[in-house]
Amino acid sequence: MRETRSPMNRMKKAAIVAAAVPMVASLVPVLSTSAAAQSSLPLSSNRGGLSDNIRPSDPPKRTPIEVDKNPQIPGLPEGVSVDRIEWLTNRRVAVFIRSAAMPEQLMQVQILLARDWHSNPQAKFPEVWALDGLRARDDENGWTIETNIEQFYADKNVNVILPVGGESSFYSDWQRPNNGKNYKWETFLTKELVPVLNNEFRSNNSRAVVGISMGGTAAINLAERNPHLFKFVGSFSGYLDTTTTGMPTAIKAAQMDAGGYDSEAMWGPAGSQDWIDHDPKLGIEALKDMTVYVSSGSGRDDFGNPESVAKGAANPAGVGLEVISRLSTQTFVDYASRTPVKPVVKFRPSGVHSWEYWQFEMTQAWPYIANALALAEADRGSDCNPVGAIAEATKSGVIGSCVNNEYDVADGKGKAEDFRGGTAFWSPKTGAYPLFGAILAKYSGLGGASSWLGFPTTGETKTPDGVGRFVHFENGSIYWTPQTGAYAIPGDMFKAWGENGYETGDLKYPVAEANQVGKGYVQKFQGGFLTRNPDKSHNIVHGAIAEKYGELGTATSALGYPKSNEIAIRGGFFQQFEKGNIYWSPETGAHVVLYGDIFEEWGKRGYEQGAMGWPTSDMREIPAGGLVIDFQHGTLEQVNGVVRERK
Repeated sequence: MRETRSPMNRMKKAAIVAAAVPMVASLVPVLSTSAAAQSSLPLSSNRGGLSDNIRPSDPPKRTPIEVDKNPQIPGLPEGVSVDRIEWLTNRRVAVFIRSAAMPEQLMQVQILLARDWHSNPQAKFPEVWALDGLRARDDENGWTIETNIEQFYADKNVNVILPVGGESSFYSDWQRPNNGKNYKWETFLTKELVPVLNNEFRSNNSRAVVGISMGGTAAINLAERNPHLFKFVGSFSGYLDTTTTGMPTAIKAAQMDAGGYDSEAMWGPAGSQDWIDHDPKLGIEALKDMTVYVSSGSGRDDFGNPESVAKGAANPAGVGLEVISRLSTQTFVDYASRTPVKPVVKFRPSGVHSWEYWQFEMTQAWPYIANALALAEADRGSDCNPVGAIAEATKSGVIGSCVNNEYDVADGKGKAEDFRGGTAFWSPKTGAYPLFGAILAKYSGLGGASSWLGFPTTGETKTPDGVGRFVHFENGSIYWTPQTGAYAIPGDMFKAWGENGYETGDLKYPVAEANQVGKGYVQKFQGGFLTRNPDKSHNIVHGAIAEKYGELGTATSALGYPKSNEIAIRGGFFQQFEKGNIYWSPETGAHVVLYGDIFEEWGKRGYEQGAMGWPTSDMREIPAGGLVIDFQHGTLEQVNGVVRERK
């Protein structure tokens, strides 16, 4: 149990509380008004309120470049598994975890991968956890929406861990469900996420945790309650005193405002043991073996000052929230002065509760984080210089500045160099080309220069229709559009696609990777399928015939691979396959006739031009044994080896 007595001088404590009360009082009307309105209109994060200024804006919808479904990760706790890993870029992934602690929904954690993730696949990396604020969203962490964290860490050899969700949660285990949520964040983060990071994302077990506002409080609490997990903890504008008179009221008001949550569902009645156990100032001694960094602004609006990072004038709530943070952080520092823990304290002469100040604070904390994680100098940032062909290919700045020097790829057959906005590849045979965006992410996901694609032979180029982009490689191409995403086409299949007009032909753009079926491949496009048949020939299946072929399972079906392209006949079209044909007419649609006795009997009657006309159903099995198929003018069935007509 934590020490509950305050060592603070009574007069000093009274002064701090007196200063805090006006700010807390400004929150209380919101609480009472909100409570009165609850019976008719539940509060939500969409409601205007005091914390609106720190609510992350709506992020763009991100289409994954690649999705790893149900990866098998060893060493996870019982009931914990990973549903999927979505590659958003070649250095950013979204991991969706089935949690035993919070099984009601998939838990998303995004990760910014370390600088050398691809260039050094055997390396393990430290982690920097970045916790969100009171208005955390369920689709993306505020750090990636509102700050330059992705660019800032691009040249640093750490994995940045970004939990998604947790509005008003303080990332703690709540005593009971509330407002449709069953928060067990501490258990999820410390017991379930850590094994995923260790066993799939090459963690070296050296961790830092930082957070803003609510996340700052949570970061200190997580570190105090789990000191074995962290070497650095940082609070940017956190509330580091949760039990002094007025603070529970302020937290209660803030949680009611930010989503309509009840603080008693979190830690029980104010002053109870769970509040004491989650008061950062009362657990400081647990931080004795880690670097502690705390910062806060003064609440003074410095917008317009040439040296200010502010993007606009502060609102009153942003001022008030920062003043409360400053007062509570000062209390934390005062308590720390009576322990062996000596925090790095950054009290800024100005600044309010706003993301641009927290972006600045991350850059200021980085040297302390790097020291705590014992990062080598080369892992703390870029000290690089492109040379030769790669320097020439990237001099326009199309992929920004370098983050490392060039390194061997494809067993020494060429070189690659990473930049803030992409990667450049070079080989003696192909020359140097910069890649970026979705095409680079797809290329990296397939194995880069070591994959079947080989090295790039062009840079990214606009398609003739202006809709998409492509890059050619030694053994294939990658095509991308905003609607379809990026997909690779093997070289021989690319040639066959080209004979049909590339993206302007019947097939349009690819929408899936080429899939091996037996000794051949099938690739899906917007308009149908392209096949590499077992005999190395190629065919196109498109339109309504392709819809039927896909519905049946393409080459995995009883039809097998195509033996022809679509053939025009009077009244419609048909296409030949290894074990049957698909026929289509405007009146009857597309239907399958498998080769065999029924097909032969139909042929004797003139096929679709004969007395029976076009098929109106697929050939199907009779439950009692045999086959049957319907035509426009009758039915053929085969029972006990005998084919007969029914009308």
